[in-house]
Amino acid sequence: MYKVTTDAAAQNQPARPQINRRRLLLSAAGGIGALSVAGGARWWAERDGERGPRLWSTTAANGRLVLADGPQQGLYVSGSDGTMRALDPRTGAVRWSRVVDSADAASGYTSGRPATTGDGAVYAATSTGLQALDAATGEVHWQVPAPEWADLPAEQTPIAVGGGAVFAVHGGALHAHDPATGEARWSKASGAGDFLAADGGTVYSGGVGVRAFDARTGEQRWVQESVPGVRSTPVVHQGAVLLTCAGGTPTTTWVCSLEAATGRVRWQRTQHGSGNCPLAPAGGTVCLLSGGHLVGMDTETGEPRWTATVTLGLGRGQSSMTAANGVAYVGTNDDRLFAFDLDTGSPRWQDAPEKLRSDTEFTYVSLAAAGPTVYRSSRTGLHALGALA
Repeated sequence: MYKVTTDAAAQNQPARPQINRRRLLLSAAGGIGALSVAGGARWWAERDGERGPRLWSTTAANGRLVLADGPQQGLYVSGSDGTMRALDPRTGAVRWSRVVDSADAASGYTSGRPATTGDGAVYAATSTGLQALDAATGEVHWQVPAPEWADLPAEQTPIAVGGGAVFAVHGGALHAHDPATGEARWSKASGAGDFLAADGGTVYSGGVGVRAFDARTGEQRWVQESVPGVRSTPVVHQGAVLLTCAGGTPTTTWVCSLEAATGRVRWQRTQHGSGNCPLAPAGGTVCLLSGGHLVGMDTETGEPRWTATVTLGLGRGQSSMTAANGVAYVGTNDDRLFAFDLDTGSPRWQDAPEKLRSDTEFTYVSLAAAGPTVYRSSRTGLHALGALA
């Protein structure tokens, strides 16, 4: 099920035993514990380490996941039913819920709309505009109209928080809003891209090329036009802006690293496959998920360190990837979750449901990780695995 390619020494090591699914099914049936789907309920206390330690599961929420300031502060879920929910990351209990938009179940937003956090608030991109909700209570602080967001592509991330402002792309321009009131501070119409990221005093915009703006004034600091069409949200890591771009052919992806301060191209690598998932950097490794391949690259040089083959999902939908605490995670559209060692690409464990789904209903998988805990959201609900910090 796994294939990991590293150096010659690693290839000569004994193969990791395959997971015996029949044994796991019999163990589950033999009384290890029944799966509870009540909000915040634990699944069972002890599990086979090769399958991953399950913490809790709930059907009270699913959608796009956002972690705020570490797992102790809050786990927020933007659902396709138009509801934003705050959950306790340790138990899965719903702290509050707020209807912010109309349900999108019939329009392809099976994941919910984009959201982000910062300054004690949760910011949601609804079909009519940008809303700011109190992170502790869910109370709506303010909202700014953006009617064109009704047709917002599911993969776009039009909002970001950083540098004392909230940034949003709508109406063909990049806007900066006061986080307390929503009041517009500045707007820039030239070159605003579809994907945003903010770090420190700079906001980065990716589309046809990449641009960096001063978060306080909106002044453009640099532009890098040699980067082709950006496919995913830029990630700022260790002084670099990491992103995926359209390759020279439909079956290739360019992974780019730009110097965050100047926009200079640090390195650029071509990888096979179409990778639309945001890159996942942690420490000295940045991970790319492209089809059934997970590639770990050196963040300084872009040199591949290892490649792991992940079994593709059985249904329709979009897989997801994230990395934290020395582990890279991949979630597939049939509710499997793979965990790989971030340094070597070796498999650590695989979690799978007792019955894999193979129907044609579209499934969007969202992952978020902090410390030793990873959260997986799909159409079956929200699940927490690993260990509590």
